[in-house]
Amino acid sequence: LPLVHDIIKCMDKDSQDVHQVLNELKNKFQEMRKLISSMPGIGVSPEQQQQQLQNLREQVRTKNELLQKYKSLCMFEIPKE
Repeated sequence: LPLVHDIIKCMDKDSQDVHQVLNELKNKFQEMRKLISSMPGIGVSPEQQQQQLQNLREQVRTKNELLQKYKSLCMFEIPKE
């Protein structure tokens, strides 16, 4: 956003720096495109993301059930120090 503001200011002044500021903005956009394309999961469709989320929630539910089961089966007490 500051670069856009600089571009507008340069255009108001009829400055020759407009091209330099525009190139800076263009470079920022290129950097962001590279960053976005390298993000993990960017190629995964929304349906696949929902399926992964559902699978992970099921795993959490199962693990919580197992944890509660093991807690209720505790046959010995842990000594307090």
